[in-house]
Amino acid sequence: MDFYEQTLLSYPDLMLTVLKVAARGETSLQDCGNALRQTFEQAKEQPPEDFDEVLQHLDHAKRNLMRARLLAPVDEGRFRITERGRQILDEYPKGVDDTVLMQFPEFRSFVRRSTEPVMPASTGPHAYERGYLAFRTGKEPADNPHAFDTAAHLDWENGWFEARDDELEQLRRQRR
Repeated sequence: MDFYEQTLLSYPDLMLTVLKVAARGETSLQDCGNALRQTFEQAKEQPPEDFDEVLQHLDHAKRNLMRARLLAPVDEGRFRITERGRQILDEYPKGVDDTVLMQFPEFRSFVRRSTEPVMPASTGPHAYERGYLAFRTGKEPADNPHAFDTAAHLDWENGWFEARDDELEQLRRQRR
């Protein structure tokens, strides 16, 4: 049986889990895993024996949600939902998949240039997250460490500009 065919582990369900947990406040992948375990318990279902695989799939969902700017990194390993993410959560309460994410140009751009396998092994923050954190630490777009014509360069840049946009939106709200 395919991983995504298992009860409560469909890709839209995993995406929904990540969004719902992030909607409660700053969170981590481990928090999402714990919430999924609770869902299994409530459904009186047995979670998979290899929960590390579940966490890998949750991480994949989280990264795609970040690429579509539904989530934003906060610091190393932690993230939060964006206003765009809240809107999508309201519009798609039964699940989110890549067809929903394709309405966002950042995600479409990623898909067009992606050579990433479906389930990459990953550790540490990705270029988008590093770019987001770079803005928050005072770096400029010219500080992008990736080669210009690469996906990592664009991911870093998208993260940097998302952090800038978030800060501007926060300042606008404070002025009201």
